[in-house]
Amino acid sequence: MFDLIAIPFGWVMRLIYQVVHSYGISIILFTIFVKLLTMPATYKMQVNQARMGLIGDKIAKLKKAFPNNPQRLQAEQNKLYQEEGINPSSGCLGNLITMLLLFGVYRVVYQPLTYILRISADRIAEAKLVLQDFMVSQGGELEAVQRQIAARPELLILQYSNENPALFSSVEGFSEKVSGFNNTFLGFDLTGIPSLHPEGGWSFTAVMLVLLPVLSAITTLILTFVTQAHSKKANPVAAQQMGGMNLLLYLSPLLTIWIGMSVPAGLSFYWFINGLVGLGVTVGLYKYLSGERLARINEKEKEKQLAKGPGWMQRMMDMSAEMQAQQNGGRDGNRTRYADGDDGMSRKERAEYDRKLIEAARRRAALKYGEALPEDDADSEDSDED
Repeated sequence: MFDLIAIPFGWVMRLIYQVVHSYGISIILFTIFVKLLTMPATYKMQVNQARMGLIGDKIAKLKKAFPNNPQRLQAEQNKLYQEEGINPSSGCLGNLITMLLLFGVYRVVYQPLTYILRISADRIAEAKLVLQDFMVSQGGELEAVQRQIAARPELLILQYSNENPALFSSVEGFSEKVSGFNNTFLGFDLTGIPSLHPEGGWSFTAVMLVLLPVLSAITTLILTFVTQAHSKKANPVAAQQMGGMNLLLYLSPLLTIWIGMSVPAGLSFYWFINGLVGLGVTVGLYKYLSGERLARINEKEKEKQLAKGPGWMQRMMDMSAEMQAQQNGGRDGNRTRYADGDDGMSRKERAEYDRKLIEAARRRAALKYGEALPEDDADSEDSDED
């Protein structure tokens, strides 16, 4: 499936490389291109987050009002979302699309032989066998060598091709294509693998190879700080709900370093550039979606959502609340079975159960014909009595 994304992105990457003749610069320009392509989805997602922040205080009041009644709390939240014209699922589809695109981007960056040089899979397979035999002849264990090649085949082939241009001469037409590939940036090899004990000492290339995973982690950490600070300011309620998830966000930079130290530098370089561009986009949107401008955007989006009616996620949430209410009514009746009547319900319980059935029918009709959902007056009275 990801080939459907990677193949057209590969053509874009190839076109960029043919213009700039640099793998590093191609990654930079390609990252910017992808960010521009995903900007509408990113904008929609951040607009929804900003609008959710505007009703954070109202959500907090609802939670205080119904601390022990999750069904009623969910119903009131749904009602608030409808009144404000907010679709809780808005932006989720865009976020999913962005993630799918990133998997395609990853393959393009990680497989330059396939997507930039357009070398066939058969030729690459032959080159992998040649590389495997060579690494084993140099003292490597077969299983360890196979795992190493399987984890990063194309960038590893490029690395060894640069060190030993004649190594792949037995593969027809391979050396001619690979020999002209410029995989350096600012003088260091992006196909090299970082090492804390470099064979040739701490040269500029060796330092940069180790520095790239660290720079990638730093940009990830800065983006996390910026996002968390903005969330606490714009929507404190949602920020508190994150709980232990915040710890995972702060641990992710360590994971970036750990992975970056075991893969060719090209991938860490992409992460670094993607982090820088993403940080700029995020900060820019935070500044743009603020103050009077956010108020105007909120009113515009509110009118648009109210005109469209409840989305599919909103309808699913309402149906879930309806089913829960019916189940609760059934359970309440079973508790008094054989106590007050032939059907096991007292008059008060029967009246309450019938009222819920009528309310559920009204809600189904409202959803079907796109009308405003009916207010739950009886529930409001019950909550006042409580």
